[in-house]
Parts: sequence; structure tokens; C-alpha cells
Amino acid sequence: MKAILEFLAKNNRWAIVLVLLLFIIGGGFMKIQHNKIVKLRTEKLAEVKLRNALTDTVHVYQNKEKEWVAEKLTIQATVKDLEKDKVQLTDDQKRLVAKVKEVEKENSIITAALVQANFIIDSLQHGGLVVVDTLNKTVAFIEPDNPDIQYDFAAIGVLPYPPNTKPTLLINHLNLPNEQFVEFHWRDQRKEGYPIAFSITNSNKYVKVNNINSYAIPELQKEVINPTGWEKVGQWFKRNGKIVGYVAGGVVVGAAGTYVIMK
Repeated sequence: MKAILEFLAKNNRWAIVLVLLLFIIGGGFMKIQHNKIVKLRTEKLAEVKLRNALTDTVHVYQNKEKEWVAEKLTIQATVKDLEKDKVQLTDDQKRLVAKVKEVEKENSIITAALVQANFIIDSLQHGGLVVVDTLNKTVAFIEPDNPDIQYDFAAIGVLPYPPNTKPTLLINHLNLPNEQFVEFHWRDQRKEGYPIAFSITNSNKYVKVNNINSYAIPELQKEVINPTGWEKVGQWFKRNGKIVGYVAGGVVVGAAGTYVIMK
């Protein structure tokens, strides 16, 4: 070791080349270590997003227009990952995965959702038109103008008629108009990798969403879809990292070689 140090002290140009080589090698090791850290962090974020999405429940709230909105986190994972034994899926989530697999036989899915909803009429008291027909012993309950529900109910044999018969109710018309708005959006949670949430809005107050399960390809990332200025720079270096490394390394080695030759 002492002999090497004495040699380098007498031959400065070789000392410089050695320093440059050590710098390049050290930079390479740092790059490898950085890539490992980034990979582990990405995998950790993916695990957190998947766990949160699989265990999330439907959140119901009213928007500014007083419409009822049902929202739930979206599952972001490959179908292959979702079929692993360690991933515990509910029956609804299993049906969603099965539908995604079926569609992907012909088309590449970006996002998909499985929605369970039903019409619920709770404590609805008729306040519209009432038509009494004493000749036919019927009473009609008609509501044509309510924005949420229109119907025409007919009660038959209400006297009752004939005697000793049980009155019956005939539903002539029942219509519950509903406008449904479906959308996917980013949850503002940077620490968790910007998870995606799915929401469905119904204009009809009698439409109740019981459950939501949605799926999105895992490559759908916020920084890819809508990057900031710095993220664009980072993406450019990520795409061209090898080229930049080769060029920088060539410049350093070339400069060192030139110095040794010209010295």
C-alpha cells in the first residue's frame, strides 16, 4: 500500500485517473442502491394502495347540488397479483376480477367498475291526484309530476265490491327516473402514491348504492398522467438515464485519457 501511495505521489496524472475511476465506480454503486430504494418504495406504496382499496367501504355524502354521491377506493393491481393466495378478496371483488378477465380476452381494460344499486321507497305518502270511481268501485292514485317518481296505482274493490272480497292494488305504472354520473379521480394522498377513487352520483333520491368495486390498471399513475414540471424532468432522466450515464462516463474517461496522454 505504501509503495502504491509513493507511486501515485510521483505520478499525479495516474492519481487523477484513479480518483476519476473511483468516482465513476462509486457513482455506479450509488445509482444501483438508489434504484433499489426506489423499487422498494414503489412496491411498498403499491401494497398500501391495494390493502386500503380492498378494505375500503362505500362513503356516501351529498354534493353541492344536493345529489347523493357514493365513493370508494379503486383496486390498482394486476389480475395476476389479485389471484394470489395471500390476497383476500370478497365475493363482489372476485366477481369484478372475473368480469375483467373476461373482457380482457378481447379488449385491454383501463378502468372498470361493478356497481350494486337498488330502488328504495321509504315512507312515501301519496300527495297527488286521487280519482274515485264509485261505479267500478276503484280508486286511482296518480302522480305524474314528481321529479323522482311517477306512478299510477289503482285500488280495486275498495268498498269492498263484491261483498266479502279482499281489496287488491293494481300498479299500472311505476317509473323512477335517474341520471347516473360515474367518474374516477385521484385521492390527494401523496404519501400513499395518489390512490384512485371511484364515485357514482344518482340524481334520484330513491336510488341507493349498496356497494362499489372498481379496477384500474396499476400503470395508471398520477405523475405519469399529469406530471408537474419537476416530475417531467425526472421522467426525462428516467427514460434517458442510461444514455446520460454513458455520455457522462465517456466524457470523464475521455478527459482523463487525454490528460494522461498529453501530460
